[in-house]
Amino acid sequence: MPTIRFARMDRYSKMCSILAIIRSLLIAALQPVPAGIESPWRLKLFTMLIMVGVALEPYTPKILKKIFDKGSRESMRAAGPNVPYADTTFDGVPVRVYSDEQMGKNACKRPGIVYFHGGGWRYGHVDMAHSVTAEMARTLDAVVVSVEYRLTPKYLFPSSIDDCTKATVSFLQCLQEFNVDPARVAVMGESAGGNLAAAVSQRLAFDPKYKELPKLKMQILLYPCLQAFDFQTPSYQQNRNLLTVVIDINIMAECWAVYLNNRPSLKHQMTSNKHTSVKAKGSPLVKKCLSHDLIPDEFKKRGYFAPSTDFGDEGIYNDIKGVLLDPDYAPLMREDLRGLPEAYILTAEYDVLRDDGIMYAKRLEKAGVPVTWKHYEKGFHAMFSTKNGPLTSPSGDVAVADFFEFAGRSL
Repeated sequence: MPTIRFARMDRYSKMCSILAIIRSLLIAALQPVPAGIESPWRLKLFTMLIMVGVALEPYTPKILKKIFDKGSRESMRAAGPNVPYADTTFDGVPVRVYSDEQMGKNACKRPGIVYFHGGGWRYGHVDMAHSVTAEMARTLDAVVVSVEYRLTPKYLFPSSIDDCTKATVSFLQCLQEFNVDPARVAVMGESAGGNLAAAVSQRLAFDPKYKELPKLKMQILLYPCLQAFDFQTPSYQQNRNLLTVVIDINIMAECWAVYLNNRPSLKHQMTSNKHTSVKAKGSPLVKKCLSHDLIPDEFKKRGYFAPSTDFGDEGIYNDIKGVLLDPDYAPLMREDLRGLPEAYILTAEYDVLRDDGIMYAKRLEKAGVPVTWKHYEKGFHAMFSTKNGPLTSPSGDVAVADFFEFAGRSL
């Protein structure tokens, strides 16, 4: 009898999940895309496919996952551009190194870029970023190292940042082998990868054990997620329920919660800022690092109200504050940013993470760090894409061109 009961419960649970998927898809299909956004139907379709894939993952047989993964990776690599690359390891971390052959023994030294893909620390791989990283290697005549860091939920914080640090340090120690100029090395990442790029920059700048390494020239952060303390910033308020722009507040909060300690249910407290305490919300650290005054008024015109700070859960906060305030986890929580490398930061209007990037840009400027901040009023999360990518858009094309122009001149 217990076996039958459990089987029925399992079937009931699956049925509820399937109904929840159908409900979410219907809501997303019927929800309009924001009027100012570009390529609306392409974006909506891509977002719905992500929703289906994520929702069905727990019920997909492993053999089918392997077949799909193999096929999708092959197609991503085949999309080009055709740049020579090698899969290897740096200090035990899998990496893919892109490098066009240079003719002649006296070839000029080149820039180097260490790239961290996005995916909420949970999804993604070097093949997902293949077209972008290969294009960077070719257009910038750079050696590009794409890092296959460990993912959640199997590996929690700080596994991802540790892998990215190891790979970057290893590359900095062998630049001569790749004919890379030690004065022209950058770290780069998008979304969760932007978080890792910022955190690696901070580690290398402030940890004494790295003082003998070549200094990073630049940190390139594409719509980065940089803090999990405040989910009531203007961009979170304005874009929190947009189910057609790749990520919303629930997706982002769950990614943070799983990365922290694999407690996805914590997202419910996070999305309403109940995961922190009243005292913490009013602390000097939070007021300095996460003040909404850092965000220009023009970004507060659309559906923003100053959030209340007179509530919270002391128990939850005490349990997670050690990680929540750790700059390795949330780079915006570092109080002193002086001495960091030059920054290039991209933000998009229709993105819950917009204000993380803005606040970091403004704080870096105040700390005397050179910053180039590019904001795209019609942009969305994941807009940085090659022209044959699934999320190609006019603003995305401009963003890619802007980056190549900047990097070609500054790196």
